[in-house]
Amino acid sequence: MQDLILLDQNQIPLVDSRLMASRLDVRHRDMMRDVMDKYAADFEEFGSFARHLAKPEGGGRPQPYYLLNEDQSYLMLTYIKNTPRARNLKKKLVAAFKKVRAQLANRDIARLDGKEVRKAETDSIKLLVEYASAAGSKSASHYYANVTRMTNSLLGIESGERDNLDANQLKQVAILEGVVDIAIRDGVKAEMPYKDIYQLAKERASHVVKAIGVIGGDV
Repeated sequence: MQDLILLDQNQIPLVDSRLMASRLDVRHRDMMRDVMDKYAADFEEFGSFARHLAKPEGGGRPQPYYLLNEDQSYLMLTYIKNTPRARNLKKKLVAAFKKVRAQLANRDIARLDGKEVRKAETDSIKLLVEYASAAGSKSASHYYANVTRMTNSLLGIESGERDNLDANQLKQVAILEGVVDIAIRDGVKAEMPYKDIYQLAKERASHVVKAIGVIGGDV
């Protein structure tokens, strides 16, 4: 199952459309034409959806393909005829994405030192604000509230409830704050666009929430 998933430079799990076509036993160029190209606007609703080109080893014309995130992969399978192969692939993708999310979450949790997590996160948000401001953002200071709101939403915490959290909930908050801290610093170090850094933090925090079994709200 693990060979289905690859991680991009931002540690986002993706699936190569060529691999999906192979597992479905369909021609990739037909799948490109009849589904991904035809319904590109639908796929774009669930994230970046840009064509990539692969150069054949023996030379010749570069072959186009897509890298699909989890939602796009499932959308792809809803547009394919519901064959036994398609159903089997969907089950394997569900299991593979779940495993990768858990691995990423455990990795991020392991990187936390458990000390002054909130202060570290606040410092990283300040870094993001300065980074975004230098890039021309006029509302970079909103990240202080936006990041806190994101964390609360993922954990299902209502505004103003943090003072009444139990020990387990406080531990969950600390875990997410530590993950956000790491993600922001990783994003700034990689010189990613500031809006993408916030999305990276949200993505990693979401992975952790799914791994630790917390059901949050919409972000």
